[in-house]
Amino acid sequence: MSQFVNNIFAIHNNIFSLTPIILSFYKNYRAKEKDILLAYFILPIALNPDVTEEIKNVTIKSNLTRLVSNKKLMAGFQDRFKQFQQITNDCLQYAIDCRYIEIDNKMSIKVTNKDILYTDSSLDGAINLASKLPKMFTLDVINTYYAFGIKGL
Repeated sequence: MSQFVNNIFAIHNNIFSLTPIILSFYKNYRAKEKDILLAYFILPIALNPDVTEEIKNVTIKSNLTRLVSNKKLMAGFQDRFKQFQQITNDCLQYAIDCRYIEIDNKMSIKVTNKDILYTDSSLDGAINLASKLPKMFTLDVINTYYAFGIKGL
């Protein structure tokens, strides 16, 4: 049964459908040094249905404190963060291979192809949410990891 669940997870969370979510974040993000490390937050946040309602009306005045102080949303976040690490790595590699992004020597991501790839229409909400997240990610990378309680990759 465990193998069946793993196979369903792999089919549902494949890099071809999830890469546009990461790209939609970086299309609206102003590059900062080492911002590639923020990619690991995108999928665990954008694919959590509870977060969608909480961040629906994100503004520039919103910040991460609003998100991380919500215990309901943060419950299990570290597990989701770990769960999506390899998938995020694969999505970034796929985006580099397809020349959708470039990574400079400061480990900053630049989206080179503004066209969003084909994706499953059921992920439209996650893509929309990911495009709003840059308004909340105003802290530097180290403080963002600290705010979420993540100690390392």
